[in-house]
Amino acid sequence: MILNCLIVDDELLARRLLTDYVAKIPALNLVAACASAMEAQSFLQKQRIDLLFLDIQMPDVTGLSFLRSLQKKPVTILTTAYTEYALQGYELFVLDYLLKPISFERFFQAASRAIEYIGLLNSKVPDITGYADIVLRNDGPNNEYLFVKSDFKIHKIAYSSIDLIEAYGEYVLIFSGKEKIMTLGQLGKMEQVLPRPGFVRVHRSFIVNFAKVDAMQGNTIYIGERQVPLSKSYRETFMELVQNGRLFP
Repeated sequence: MILNCLIVDDELLARRLLTDYVAKIPALNLVAACASAMEAQSFLQKQRIDLLFLDIQMPDVTGLSFLRSLQKKPVTILTTAYTEYALQGYELFVLDYLLKPISFERFFQAASRAIEYIGLLNSKVPDITGYADIVLRNDGPNNEYLFVKSDFKIHKIAYSSIDLIEAYGEYVLIFSGKEKIMTLGQLGKMEQVLPRPGFVRVHRSFIVNFAKVDAMQGNTIYIGERQVPLSKSYRETFMELVQNGRLFP
């Protein structure tokens, strides 16, 4: 699967850097690198764009205003030097938020996430009829299961089998061993139905199962081969649980 990409940034050096980064990833095909939202609009009208790398601070039309104006939004990764726009970006269901200067390692992480997300959307179209998103059922005295709607099925998932849950735009992706289940919904709604203290929010985009955490180092949590970021806003709560012996024996 090759994804058509569009870069929108008014800074020439930023466009050149992102162009170089895209060229290093075989699964990405750069359609164009545009200096303005108006220039990008013509490409979006003429060609299929799967992935949009969008700067926020641009003259005439800002990246966020441009994104709001699109009826059909590509999967979007914001690129900016300003942290204060992160919340607005996530409210628009952007997939990731890259803070300048952008390292290739961080770009590769975001691109890999986009490739996986779009691949899941193409291979398993979630059943959104009636928008049943996350459904909680009391299955026994301990309420041990979560039911979610995906791929035209209702999936029964034991809480104990869940490793972590990641926000993917308008969807959440549940990692359960080798299985990945994508369902329409928001991470905040998922957080409300998950049992505590078994599950904890560690980042705007991640909830982890305490029992599946293998280690942590600095601002990174390790679950098997996966690395989950621990953000500043959730660190204090997480560390209190660790210190109280609720995470590690």
